[in-house]
Amino acid sequence: MMTENRQERTLEGREGDEAASGARGEDSTGQRAYWRLIERHYRWNVGVSLAQGWFALFSMGLLLPETVLAAYLTTLTKSKLLIGLPWAFSLAYWSLPSVFYSYYLQRQRQRRRALIVLSVLVRAAFAMMPVSAWVAVVWGARAALIVFLAAEGLLFVTAAGAGLAWHDFMGRVLPPSRRGFFMGLREAVGQFGAFLAAALLFVYLPKGHASPGDYILPFAVGAFAYVISMVLFAFVREPRWPGEVVEKGTWRPYYTSMFSILKGDRNFRTYIFVRCLLAVTCIFNFGLFASYAITDFGISEASVAGLFSATELLGAVAAAAIAGRVGDRLGYKVSLLGGLAMTTLVLAAGLALKWMGAFAFAGFLAIYFLYGGQSSATWVANFNLLLDFGRVEDRPRYISLASLFVAPVALAAAIMSGYLADILGYRTVMFVALVVSVTVWITVYLVFHEPRVHRARPLPAAPAEGA
Repeated sequence: MMTENRQERTLEGREGDEAASGARGEDSTGQRAYWRLIERHYRWNVGVSLAQGWFALFSMGLLLPETVLAAYLTTLTKSKLLIGLPWAFSLAYWSLPSVFYSYYLQRQRQRRRALIVLSVLVRAAFAMMPVSAWVAVVWGARAALIVFLAAEGLLFVTAAGAGLAWHDFMGRVLPPSRRGFFMGLREAVGQFGAFLAAALLFVYLPKGHASPGDYILPFAVGAFAYVISMVLFAFVREPRWPGEVVEKGTWRPYYTSMFSILKGDRNFRTYIFVRCLLAVTCIFNFGLFASYAITDFGISEASVAGLFSATELLGAVAAAAIAGRVGDRLGYKVSLLGGLAMTTLVLAAGLALKWMGAFAFAGFLAIYFLYGGQSSATWVANFNLLLDFGRVEDRPRYISLASLFVAPVALAAAIMSGYLADILGYRTVMFVALVVSVTVWITVYLVFHEPRVHRARPLPAAPAEGA
């Protein structure tokens, strides 16, 4: 009894615990029972989710857009636009079309089945990467590029649904008061797996210039590990949600009511504005650091795809757990500010490479370490900030609405980056991104508020059926 009371006090005493929000009209009795079940399954779900995260990010270590895929594309083309596309597309395909999946997701009382269904085609897209490398050996670079771009197109159609389902799923199977710590721990464990993958890739790839065929085995291993990560979703324990779900056939009022969020939540509007400004920093496509190192400094593809990837992921491991713990204790605004500060340092270091001379290689290592740290810190912060806006039932709407505005800005900026780098040069574009980054940090510090403390009034409920 004492343990149960302590758990209830822990949950009800935190601003982020939706189960204690009876004032917003939620079924507090049913939801308290739900969160007690989540507490009971906490250790099991943590273990399974850590394993899932390790396999998922191990695979990404072999398929990292800004280094591995960029280095692979340098074996097929000299176009900066094409080389920068994987990183540019990765900014959008996990989020941009998610608004089209939110209605389907909010009709489900459990997220696990929807997550697995939506994840199948995402794994199929990544399985096309080794096929592209094989096609390059057999039919040449042009055919390989067609297969590669087809895989990227499939990700554009499918990845956002899987990303939205996973985001909401993790918010439902973890206690809110410990969610930040766990997501930071998962990111650290997963990024260590990605670091290991990148280190193996560095050893495997030839130390001179690689050929497309050298990427067949690493891409195949990465795709297989990603399938394993999907299978592990089936072992996470998720109770049936006791609150409202959206009725079938009510998509029109559902999407109409979605935009009431922007009218009623000023802090969320500020958050979207900040995210859009941050997306503008993509005007310097970070994937172009790979081609910058190879073409302007003579650094080998093996060093970029292997050593630089490993360094980036080491920075991610270092920052992830810190960002999660800081977020739980001080708020995710602090974690976000830390990530933004590292973004500024990355761009400043990039501008200084020209004067580093013999130390340019060490400069690139510092850039990739800081880039990994800022990626983890901002990811952990944004993941949890979005879960702290509104009610549990409204999460898919908040997540997809943010993506609807932010992803197009990031994608447009990143794609323009290749053109601007060709016309103006790397350093001019970096400087513009640096100015924007400093502006974003100041805006977050002065204007944005922690959503756990500054909550908006409840939204009108979407058309729903009873619990």
